[in-house]
Amino acid sequence: MRRWLFNWAYLWLAGLIWPWFLFKALTTGKYRAGLMQRLGSLPPRSSDKPSIWVHAVSVGELLQIRPLLAALKEKHPGHDIVVTYTTKTAAEIARRELTDYYHCYSPVDLSWVVAKFFRVLNPALLILVELELWPNWLMHAGRKGVPVLLANGRISEKSFRNYKRFKWLLRPAYEAITIWAMQDEAYAARARELAARPMGSPGGAAGSDASMPLVSPGAVEIAGNLKYDSLKGEPDAEKTAHFRKIFGLSESDRVLVCGSTHPGEHEILVDMIPRLSCRVVIVPRHPERYESVRELLTKAGIKWVNRSALKPDSPAAPDQVILLDTVGELAHVYAVADVVFIGGSLIPHGGQNMAEPVALGKATLFGPHTHNFKATVRELKECKGAIEVQNATELERELKSLLADEPTRTAIGKAGQARLLASRGAMQRYLELIERLLGE
Repeated sequence: MRRWLFNWAYLWLAGLIWPWFLFKALTTGKYRAGLMQRLGSLPPRSSDKPSIWVHAVSVGELLQIRPLLAALKEKHPGHDIVVTYTTKTAAEIARRELTDYYHCYSPVDLSWVVAKFFRVLNPALLILVELELWPNWLMHAGRKGVPVLLANGRISEKSFRNYKRFKWLLRPAYEAITIWAMQDEAYAARARELAARPMGSPGGAAGSDASMPLVSPGAVEIAGNLKYDSLKGEPDAEKTAHFRKIFGLSESDRVLVCGSTHPGEHEILVDMIPRLSCRVVIVPRHPERYESVRELLTKAGIKWVNRSALKPDSPAAPDQVILLDTVGELAHVYAVADVVFIGGSLIPHGGQNMAEPVALGKATLFGPHTHNFKATVRELKECKGAIEVQNATELERELKSLLADEPTRTAIGKAGQARLLASRGAMQRYLELIERLLGE
């Protein structure tokens, strides 16, 4: 009955928002991209093997699982490796880099759509990267006896409060997760509370004392962070040389890369650029923000150029800010930086992933709002491998200081790099969990 309750709720909500969604679909490609696939119009599969179905929501998750996908393909030739995603940018990355895998958009969480995905994909195992909690999707896996691995699991404080508030309703979805493989102990503690149910309930220990402790019907394990395993401590020399050339960088240029920035931060950065003696690359988190950043730069009288317009024989001019308006190149752009600012952190968003530039040995700064990456931030602050700033004034002060102080930049970069690269090793733990769930 719960699946029909969720179906009704989704359809009721769709009835309320359809004029807004129609407007967005007509005016932006983001909202109509992959819609037919998400409703069940799937591309045909080339084989009838059972699959290992890996779901990665967006670009960040998709990039971090590439080594895992390659390992699964090698170790489990009897299974097809299937990848699903939710965002348009992830789809673009998949079309370019996952040519050897079946991939498509993920299903909308309506029971009949989910059922069709399961029929077509025939999963022997479902792997959810980080945490995608769609009730009908998980409950269907439970009904079909498909084990579910939550991989690289993390639950933010905000999400935890919401999941806990609706635990009475979402319990069947929680119970469908066979193993909660979390990044660290803090996330594991939250997972245990969500997975747990009262003593004496089905699947729990016998007994009727309601005051007795909760027990967990699903295993909760600390398996580490796959993001660290996919980190590269050395840049691609050829790519780095290419970007230095098209950006028109000289040996004396100092470079600031502002990665995954958000509205509210764009205004701060544009305001301070004239006071920074360096070349600047701005990388908005969402492609739909490119135009607003261009307008801010133009209004401020700052010359700019789109990365997509740059070629080796027509590089950026020395006085131009570079707007990275392409997908999948940020890691290579970090390699040319002297200093990196990570966006989503000066505003109450929760931060973006800072591991890539830190692993490359770049002096990295972020704001106070990093609750989505607490474990990484904690490690970096402990080893003085990155700098946290509280506001725009501190950010500008620290940027000026670091851009003028190469020894300090190098010390910070090396400390952070050493800590993150030493944390690698989660891949083997996840492969062992997958073998256990497949019974191999």
